[in-house]
Amino acid sequence: MSSKQAVSAQQLSDDELTAAMLASEEALSREYARIVDLVGEFDKRSLAPAKGYRNTSVFLVNALRLSYKEARARVAHAKLAMPIAKTALASGKINREHLQEIERVLSRAPESLPDTELAAGEDALVTLARQASPFTVRKSGAGFRSYWDVEIKDPKTREKELARPRRTFSYNVTSDGLMEFSGVFDPETSTLVAGVLAPLSKPDPADEIGKPDRRTKDERQGDAVAAVFDLAARAPDMPISASERTTMTVTVGLDELERRAGVAMLADHQAVSVSQLLKMCCDARVVPAVLGTAGQVLHLGQPAELASPAQLAALAIRDRGCSRPGCTRGPKWCAPQQMTRWIAEHGPVELNDLALVCERDRHLLHHTDWEIQASENRIEWVPPAWLDPERTPISNTAHDPPHHSAA
Repeated sequence: MSSKQAVSAQQLSDDELTAAMLASEEALSREYARIVDLVGEFDKRSLAPAKGYRNTSVFLVNALRLSYKEARARVAHAKLAMPIAKTALASGKINREHLQEIERVLSRAPESLPDTELAAGEDALVTLARQASPFTVRKSGAGFRSYWDVEIKDPKTREKELARPRRTFSYNVTSDGLMEFSGVFDPETSTLVAGVLAPLSKPDPADEIGKPDRRTKDERQGDAVAAVFDLAARAPDMPISASERTTMTVTVGLDELERRAGVAMLADHQAVSVSQLLKMCCDARVVPAVLGTAGQVLHLGQPAELASPAQLAALAIRDRGCSRPGCTRGPKWCAPQQMTRWIAEHGPVELNDLALVCERDRHLLHHTDWEIQASENRIEWVPPAWLDPERTPISNTAHDPPHHSAA
């Protein structure tokens, strides 16, 4: 450290401040390398038990007042057999996060990988770490591991594994109707799934009053998964009756449907509110059933289709995607939503009574005070009074093409 008295950050010029920050970061890395070296020697001499502690990590927690997580990380870094990375850390050219990511890659290398290739990989990752962030090192490291897996494995073994890729998916439906699931996908499927979910789970742009998307990352990804399944369920070539979403026999009273009051029971004995039932009926085939006072079936009608293929095509042209203001979901992520009539009414559904709405925004229509209506040539959403006391209808312009001025 320079003998010159340290000058406060506020007194430095812009260039001096930048240089001081870079120098301090290098010094921090060098000091961490020194700490790791000391911890390694302390652990090698087994000094912790002599001082009354079970191991080196416990000693660090008590003597240095570290968290267990930090203490274990320092011991783990001390034991790393990565001379190139440790030398770079000691020189201040990479930081401890770089060291962690490089260790993550090398520790997962195939056991049969020759030492020369392992060293070459370490050198390449350290070179990258000198000019990139730890996140970039992690992404590049994933490519290293993929390459090693292909290069080292016996071709027959590799092809056998590719013939039956590792894909597991387990789920359990809880007593309250929630689904819990876990699974593992092979790299090819993982890339496909990530490519589908990434754009769907991006935060929404700020709403009409400037509030950002309040969903957490997990909530956004959950909505993305729901949207994918919603799209798959409407695919015409899905097995069984998935392309119809479901066939519903509605046995709840029509007055309850109109008032959105009461409780309905599904075929699996799961209870749902009438507002939930209405949402489920949005794009289902509904069979109206008339019951007598004793519950006997007096009449069972024909399934009512919500929208014809031609109407779906027309909706895609007219709405261009979800009609909710600010939503950018395209037509394939949307289903037709009926606006003014209940599905049990007789006669075909007219195009001007339908609007495209994505899976997530259907929740707004069925469980909040948002309403939807048709204007002369586009769909309008009516905001709740708490958002706009005047409840001025607004239309989605997210799908509109740019306007070009006349030459």
